[in-house]
Amino acid sequence: MADRRDGPGSGDNEIEIKRLSKVFGQGDAAFRALDDVSLGIRRGEFFTLLGPSGCGKTTLLRLIAGFEQPSAGEVIINGRQVAGLGPNARPVNTVFQNYALFPHMTVADNIGFGLRMLGKPAAEIRETTERMLALVRMEAMAARKPSEISGGQQQRVALARALAPQPRVLLLDEPLSALDLKLRKEMQSELKRLQNETGITFVFVTHDQHEALTMSDRIAVMSGGRILQSGRPTEIYNHPAERFVADFIGDTNFLDVELVAVNGATAEVRLPGGGTRRATLPEGLAPDPGSHVTIVIRPEHASVTEEAADFEGTVEDAVFFGTDTHLNLRLSDAARFTLRRQNTGAGDGAMPEGSRVGVRVADGGIQVLRN
Repeated sequence: MADRRDGPGSGDNEIEIKRLSKVFGQGDAAFRALDDVSLGIRRGEFFTLLGPSGCGKTTLLRLIAGFEQPSAGEVIINGRQVAGLGPNARPVNTVFQNYALFPHMTVADNIGFGLRMLGKPAAEIRETTERMLALVRMEAMAARKPSEISGGQQQRVALARALAPQPRVLLLDEPLSALDLKLRKEMQSELKRLQNETGITFVFVTHDQHEALTMSDRIAVMSGGRILQSGRPTEIYNHPAERFVADFIGDTNFLDVELVAVNGATAEVRLPGGGTRRATLPEGLAPDPGSHVTIVIRPEHASVTEEAADFEGTVEDAVFFGTDTHLNLRLSDAARFTLRRQNTGAGDGAMPEGSRVGVRVADGGIQVLRN
């Protein structure tokens, strides 16, 4: 269920992408990295381009930044067509994976560098630098060199430097990829805090679904140079329209079932146990009754039950994850199914291998996918 306001043309959009394509090379060697993409990114939101390597997300970011020029289509920022303009002529700044700090400059000098290049007065540079240092909580590190601070601190300096000229848009190209897991989680909170405090539009590129889900106001999932689905994190996660989206974001179960009836945006499907349950249909999808469709059920939307089971399965193994245990089941039609049992302290949630268990799916937990 993608948000209907996702497309270009809305008056509250900071960035509008219209039928944008990018082809590298010519003839038989030509590669279409971006294929007829249209997208609207609203003012003041944290928008994430999510997808695997080679999906086109970094190419799209570079087209917005001006580091690449489109083969076709338009890039509009704050109502102005910028395709053909270089990076310096656009109201954007970019934070790269490697931070690109000047090793011979202090933290303060790095932050003020862009302002000096713009010819700002010394007093304004000093005042803005102090404000940026406070914003990223680096006041005590102002006189240090990049080699004298940690990776997370270097990232904060890179962010402060990019924010100092007050761009309309901040582009972030996988800036957390070089950090360890704990620091990445800390910096996710920091990035969201900075975006909220500055009100600047953030466009964030990542292949990490957890980063996208935890930080974003909206997400666009990309594959093969196209946007497959865009919307709020809860929409993308709970109502994936395509198999790739459902499989890429979060753990999930896919079952091939018979569609019994269609009623507007919902359908009745026959589950492996023979009973029927209501399922949600993606927008614009109206399959014929009697056809076979693929449904998706998230592991946390199913539970073990001793009564009113939708279907049964045999426990193949149980995997302990600390907060919960994943039960991997084999269904009667040989399909595999995983569900999660929360560990409450009364036990580890495991069940003996070979146990026969009933499975109940939560209301609203079944989604039909586009084939």
